[in-house]
Amino acid sequence: MLTSFFGKSIPLNYLILGVFIVVGYLLGAISGSGVVISPYLLLVHGFFIILSVMSMLLLDFIIRKNHLTKNNTFVILFFTCFMVMLPVIFLQPKILLANAFLILALRRIMSLHSDKNSSKKILDAGFWITVASLFYFWSLLLFVPLWIAILQKPNSNYKQMLVPITGFLAVLLINTAYQLLVYDSFAWFFNWKDPISFDFSKYNSPSVLVPVTVILGFYIWTGMYRILRLSAVSLKEKSNYLLLLYVSITCFFIALAGPEKTGAELLFILAPVSIIAANYIENFDADRYRKKDITEVWFKEILLWLVVILPFVFLFL
Repeated sequence: MLTSFFGKSIPLNYLILGVFIVVGYLLGAISGSGVVISPYLLLVHGFFIILSVMSMLLLDFIIRKNHLTKNNTFVILFFTCFMVMLPVIFLQPKILLANAFLILALRRIMSLHSDKNSSKKILDAGFWITVASLFYFWSLLLFVPLWIAILQKPNSNYKQMLVPITGFLAVLLINTAYQLLVYDSFAWFFNWKDPISFDFSKYNSPSVLVPVTVILGFYIWTGMYRILRLSAVSLKEKSNYLLLLYVSITCFFIALAGPEKTGAELLFILAPVSIIAANYIENFDADRYRKKDITEVWFKEILLWLVVILPFVFLFL
């Protein structure tokens, strides 16, 4: 059973999922681009393959460090399968870069429940969010859950609310200096903001529409489960429990505000949605369901099989 196999954290799971990303990238980006491969392009694709795998491993590190799930690999299974479901993601290098930096910021945001080195964590989060915005402007919306996390943390004060602005200004100054030295121009600042587009015509393709429907369906289903379960969460865990919901909603708006709707923008919601879906699958009352409601167990097993099988189907749509 998949729930048993990925319910454990063993090196084989990471190897399988890493290979899955590589295969998905090769089929989605290289074969789907229609560009003649050169040594330079091989290096570029190699970099983005490594970046994709590292994003998966970083997400796993975040959930373990902050105890967002039990000791399993459900999160990275969902993250990997959702990513491969939408191979168009691998054709958008700026979105891949922006998402990697946002995951770095998420690492700091989710760790703010601990009061240790708070100012440094807040500065780092503000820095990485702003770096992400250089590739995808609306990444700046992640400042909202960052400020919420600051308000929720122990011993919060108004000075810490200003620390993200320091990270924001640091990136602006560094990038301005770089642009002036290399291009002798300040034009980047006026072209920084991306327009918001609501043209979803590219979603008419089955290869985009079907996976998007599946991913959003998972988000709605497991998100509702998470909200309904809120009253059962302990007071100690409630702040991070709610914070992840705020992050997922913000990431949804980051995707929605993009300048072009190709389906690749859904990459931004995959990390929080994968964590929420994993919480649903692992089910803290699993023993009770095994004894009293075997249909619940098999329902979740079937969901996992669908998540694993559908990427292979969508790659050939």
